[in-house]
This record gives sequence, structure tokens and C-alpha cells, in this order.
Amino acid sequence: MTADDEYLGQVSRAMMGMAGPVRDDILRELRGHIVESSAANGGNVHASLEALGSPRDVGRHYREIYGYGTGFKLMFSAIAFLLAIPSVPVLVIGSETVFPFTLSIVFVLAAAAWILWVGVAAGTQAGIVAGVAGMVGRISAFGAAAFRESGAITSAGGLGLLVAVSVLFVLLGWIPGTAKKTWSSPRGEL
Repeated sequence: MTADDEYLGQVSRAMMGMAGPVRDDILRELRGHIVESSAANGGNVHASLEALGSPRDVGRHYREIYGYGTGFKLMFSAIAFLLAIPSVPVLVIGSETVFPFTLSIVFVLAAAAWILWVGVAAGTQAGIVAGVAGMVGRISAFGAAAFRESGAITSAGGLGLLVAVSVLFVLLGWIPGTAKKTWSSPRGEL
């Protein structure tokens, strides 16, 4: 394996999660750049690779620019949806004890942390989609429980809290990506 192949392999691993065609185009473009740069500096491939920088940083920068692929975004949303379902305390029907409410808080925090991470790692659009998936998960779980237990009593405060936390999930998906764009310093493009 040549030095440029090894370098491009490391860049490719750092771009994991990106759409395949986009990743392949970037690798072809980088390979062409390495060939041209090596030819311009007398065939010194190592100098060309050093000028590009760390393969991990290069790959992550491209992933930051182009984002994750659709498959990963769907997976992020599915996890948010699944984490949000047990965050509704009425899913455990029975005497009102600390158990269902405490457990639901754990899942609210887990879903919120996941949605925040998606917003930071995958960008605003993926964060918002994960937040919407979390909101749909909560409302669907509540709807299923209300349908199953048609005689259950719901309070306006409880419904308000359900909606408020659900909308907060969408907001949590939007904030990190927007803040990251706003507060990040300008970077030179590759």
C-alpha cells in the first residue's frame, strides 16, 4: 500500500457516516490533488500529504461540510423516537408512585442528550429531524396509552407538560447546530 493510499484510507474512515457517492467524489478529488501536488514538488508524495494535514482532520472537516448520509440521519431519528417513548410516565399504568415518573425523567434526559448530540455532530437539519422524531415518539406513546385506557383522567397541566417537553425536543435539535455556526471561527476551506 502506498503512502497516498494509506492517507486516503484514513481520510475515508474519518468520513464514516457520509453518503457513499459524496465520500467517493471527495476521495477522487483528493487523490487528484495529491498527484498534482506531488508532480509540482518533484514527486515528493510525503510532502504533499503533510501539506494537506492530518487525514483525520481532513476527513472530519469534509464530514462537517457535507454532513451525514441519509441512512445515518434516519438512524439518529429512530433512536430519538425510541428514547422518547418511555419518557411518557403514563405508560406504566397503576398506582402513582415515584417509579414511573422517575424512570420517565431518565428517558427525557437521555432523549434530550441524544438530540443535542445529533444537533452538534450532524448539524441543525439532522438535529431538528431527531427532535421532531422525539416529539412524535412522545405524542404517539401518549396517544396509544390514552386509546388503550379510554377511562383514564388527564389534566390540562399534564397535557401542557407533555406538549412543552415534546416541543422542547425540537428546539434542542435546532440550538446546537445554529450556535455552532454562529460561534465558530471562520476556517480556510480545503
